[in-house]
Amino acid sequence: MFFKQCFQRVSLVLLAYLQLSSCVFLPPSLTGPLPVGVTIYELNNTSIEPTRDLMVSIFYPASPSCSSFPLALAFNPQTDYYTDNWIANLTNGSSATVSMLAHLNAPISPHHGNVPVLFFGPGYGNSRVYYSGAAQDLASNGYIVITMDHPIDSDFIEYPDGRNATYEENDSQLLAAFAPFVDRRVSDILFILNDLSTSPRIPGLRSKLKLDKVGALGHSLGGCTAAALMLNSSRFIAGINLDGSMTGPVTTLGLSSPFLMLASAGHTRDGDSSWGTFYDSLRGWRRVIRVNETQHHHYSDTLYLANVLRKDDSVNTPYLSGERMFVIESELVVGFFDKWFKGGNGKALDGPTEGLPELIFDA
Repeated sequence: MFFKQCFQRVSLVLLAYLQLSSCVFLPPSLTGPLPVGVTIYELNNTSIEPTRDLMVSIFYPASPSCSSFPLALAFNPQTDYYTDNWIANLTNGSSATVSMLAHLNAPISPHHGNVPVLFFGPGYGNSRVYYSGAAQDLASNGYIVITMDHPIDSDFIEYPDGRNATYEENDSQLLAAFAPFVDRRVSDILFILNDLSTSPRIPGLRSKLKLDKVGALGHSLGGCTAAALMLNSSRFIAGINLDGSMTGPVTTLGLSSPFLMLASAGHTRDGDSSWGTFYDSLRGWRRVIRVNETQHHHYSDTLYLANVLRKDDSVNTPYLSGERMFVIESELVVGFFDKWFKGGNGKALDGPTEGLPELIFDA
């Protein structure tokens, strides 16, 4: 009996090892020193009609005991199938091998319950799950990061009870047509923010979150939303736009708080008038930095996923790898928020450095 029990334990350990050894980790590594936890929940935005059924993920510095909690899967079953078809070029089952480096429902570190809170918005048509890599990395550097899905905007949302919501995006619309999307996104995020003031949601949290001064960032339309949030609520004190064109009142009204504009290689004010108009309207600290050898999707996890899941990813060969982009984005994003929330020097934001030769400083 003793031998049988020992054999069973060894078999389970070996099985777990084999499963991990075949995993792709998202992100491939963390730049910060802290372990990360994640909790995921559904939330109905009742502040708007019709109400909106949101999915929310919160990434946070985890307790040292987090190793006893499983690593979270990057995708649930239906999203796995959707990802296989969209990113992995019909390589069925490949996305099921993707695991986060965040521990599911692990308790928050008792020393990090009062760290800065950031809201991270996805690009138009994209789900929050394709930004989990960058969100985890931020959390490992001492931030609480909230990502969310926006209904009637995200191509695919999977809910805990097996329902899904789909949307067929239309990228050919004029910029002005996206303003209502931004308004709904602002409503969603403000609702999540207000909900967190009464329902902290994070396992093991014993204190209130610091919600009087928070940050915002986002990719594409999520970057425009970050600026709109800062215009709508004084609680948002610093923001980043990751390669997103601008629409809505904030484009010309501008902001007085710090704002960073990160762009792909070809995204300039010459080709996107909204980019220049918004920059000229900013009255506080501002910076525009492009990353050479990049395209728009470099600011989401989808590039890295294509690199590692596709049998042939030659289409992305001329560009920076997803793994390198994680490093560059982390240097800039963490450096920016450290500067405005933690008194950091933000050295990477001041000009070219030897370690980041890909950066192009436009303003």
